[in-house]
Amino acid sequence: MNLASIIDGHDGASIALIEDGRRVSYAELRERVAAMRAHLGSMGLGLGDHVAVACGNEIHFVVATLGALGAGCVVAPINPYSPINELKRKVAPLDARCIVIGAVARDMLDHADEFDAPLIDMKTVADSADAPSSVLDVDPDHLAFLLSTSGVSGTPKIAMLSHNNLAWVQQSIVGDGPQQLRADDVSLAVLPPAHILGLNLVILSALRAGGAVVLQHRFDVDESLRLVSEHQVTMIVGAPPMWQRWAAADAPADAMASVRFARSGAASLPADVYERLRTHCGVEVRQGYGLTESSAALATGRGLDVRVTSVGKPLPGVEMVLVDDDGEPVDIGDIGEVVVRAPSVFKGYLNDPEATASILTDDGWLWTGDVGLFDDDGYLYLVDRVKDIIIVSGFNVYPAEVEDVLMEHPNVRGALVVGGAHGATGETVIAHVSGDVSVEDLAEFASSQLSRYKRPTEYHIVDELPQTAAGKRLRRELRK
Repeated sequence: MNLASIIDGHDGASIALIEDGRRVSYAELRERVAAMRAHLGSMGLGLGDHVAVACGNEIHFVVATLGALGAGCVVAPINPYSPINELKRKVAPLDARCIVIGAVARDMLDHADEFDAPLIDMKTVADSADAPSSVLDVDPDHLAFLLSTSGVSGTPKIAMLSHNNLAWVQQSIVGDGPQQLRADDVSLAVLPPAHILGLNLVILSALRAGGAVVLQHRFDVDESLRLVSEHQVTMIVGAPPMWQRWAAADAPADAMASVRFARSGAASLPADVYERLRTHCGVEVRQGYGLTESSAALATGRGLDVRVTSVGKPLPGVEMVLVDDDGEPVDIGDIGEVVVRAPSVFKGYLNDPEATASILTDDGWLWTGDVGLFDDDGYLYLVDRVKDIIIVSGFNVYPAEVEDVLMEHPNVRGALVVGGAHGATGETVIAHVSGDVSVEDLAEFASSQLSRYKRPTEYHIVDELPQTAAGKRLRRELRK
């Protein structure tokens, strides 16, 4: 098998991708992906080689990703909008043989000598006339993607996902049912492709179904609604802050009339936002549950009666149990940590067997760090999370990463980062810092090192930071 084959077999004249008015048919997409495979082959890249892809929601991302997968390579998507220093930190542990850049990351060319791997400009590949090569058949457990994620500790890690991991999720949502993805669907890709939701539940699943994907570079509420109307979008997957913006938009009541399935993920969708979307926009947004380590999906409200605060029921084939602190199953209605086993569960963390062993058992059970409960009808409700993760606009922010960056400032002695409630983004990043430094200096330093959503919006300069006698950080004291 090979995930790159998801674009094969579809009507060549059907539209696969739409970007800024540019339409790419399945026939053209297959040709361009074949040229990308040949380009990588001419560089000596093949089975098992790591390829970093710094592209946004653009045609280049799809061509680069499917081309690399088809050559047997392992793809590591990275956020192309990150500052150059952050990009260097993200690429460093990947052991990438090359870094593919799209239109939005072309500034990286000015820093080519700062990376250990050569940069491939997709503009050059698009003009390549190299002879096509065939898709390489690989074992289902062969690695397909390396994605940034976190363990229970909330520190950044790299999840290893196989072809079968992602394919199993895609197959669970592609079919003939009223809520399944079909060849006549048009999906809006507004979540970033370096995020498992945008990657697997939107782009790859839509292409497996033979549908069209409308690519929006970055989220803008008015532009997204225009795209929905112009292209008669039928499927939307978004994070809660996006749905909040759509619900509050000054738009006609029929702005989303074409949408037949809407899903929210990455964080809890507020009940008032759901109700506004239902009554004003005529859209019933179903929630789902998954994480990077499970290829995006474990439970879904797809095809079920909506229960506003529930993330639905486990997908068929997912074994899910809630356990107490002693690892014993809890009763219906009682809270417990979500522990799962499924074909979508990842292969572990790259070069980190200790972290892998801490959450993944030898017989395949994943301890998610999320806390929930089941009702009498089998619906799952998430109530808390064990992980020290801050979710900003649906994106995971790892406190340890932000702390480590702030500690690089020469006048900072210590840093602790926690999350706080925020009306527009769900949560925001709050930094407590000790040292002879000003808030202005910290903000300027962070802007050169971190993506916008990771940057603290509040800084508190303190004399001392709470810690244990052994020096362990006590974030829970700051949350109080």
